[in-house]
Amino acid sequence: MGKIFENEAEDEELLSAIESYKNRAKTFKNVCIIMGGESEEREISLKTGEAVFSALVKSGFKVEKIVFPPSDINSLKNFDAAFICLHGRYGEDGTVQGLLEILKIPYTSPDPVVSALFMDKFMTRLVLKEFVPQPRFFMARSEDEAMNIIDENKINIPFVVKPNFSGSSLGISIVKEKNEKKIREAIREAFKFSSSILIEEFLDGPEFTVGVFEKMPISALEIVPKEDEFFSFEAKYKGNTDYIIPPRSVDREAIEEALRISRIICEKFDVRGAVRLDFKMKKNDKGRKSKEPYFLELNTIPGMTERSLLPKLASFRGINFEDFVSAILGTASLKISKR
Repeated sequence: MGKIFENEAEDEELLSAIESYKNRAKTFKNVCIIMGGESEEREISLKTGEAVFSALVKSGFKVEKIVFPPSDINSLKNFDAAFICLHGRYGEDGTVQGLLEILKIPYTSPDPVVSALFMDKFMTRLVLKEFVPQPRFFMARSEDEAMNIIDENKINIPFVVKPNFSGSSLGISIVKEKNEKKIREAIREAFKFSSSILIEEFLDGPEFTVGVFEKMPISALEIVPKEDEFFSFEAKYKGNTDYIIPPRSVDREAIEEALRISRIICEKFDVRGAVRLDFKMKKNDKGRKSKEPYFLELNTIPGMTERSLLPKLASFRGINFEDFVSAILGTASLKISKR
């Protein structure tokens, strides 16, 4: 389907870019897919890597899978481009991007600085605080600090407790009552995945995501978990979840604003490649739909499995999976030298 929102990329603009980057990808004769890693998202990364590998092989590329970390880092020098499929720590946080910059191997995904920024939820919140609407938030580096925030009534119930430096919705809890045992359990669960955590306002409206390719908003997709209150790890990878394009429970005005915000963030921070920005709505006092989207996070290396959201958005705009993966490969480049 073609463009349906004013702030989406124009059909010709988007499809022309896809074709251009597909052609650029053909200049890479020996490609590696970096997958696996050492984070809690390793298994999801392996699935993403396998899906990307199959797509590139179908498109005629010479591709090799590298399960990270390799026994010999120098073996990466055998490739003239790297498709990064690492999620979480060491993959999405700028670490592997920095390594590839040093080895002079063009890679997909934003640069190390941008990756590190958007992996850290607290830093992202601070940088964008005066820029886009966000849920009210606090950061804590210890259980005592977190309890002090809650005991001093700095945030109202219900609230969300989440790891600051993690992905795939791991370690996230919604606290619905002032029960010290349950609150401490939520805090300890979040600390399993990060040395710092966020305590933030719970938004009671629908959740949706915006896909972006090379700073061009593709479209928006509503996420409706059927067996959970939010898009948890189980809802993402195991549960029964509906994905609705275009969003059905969000005002058109709010979607347009989220698309506009997504383009501005990607342009302002030079976010390259294929990324995803997540938003949530908040109902007003009368229970009617709000027209203001709240920014949650930017995913610099979104999933590319059969359940992943970004490929669904690309497909909605008429871009099949193999073409989309090839185009993403075509965005591979060295970036630090251009700063």
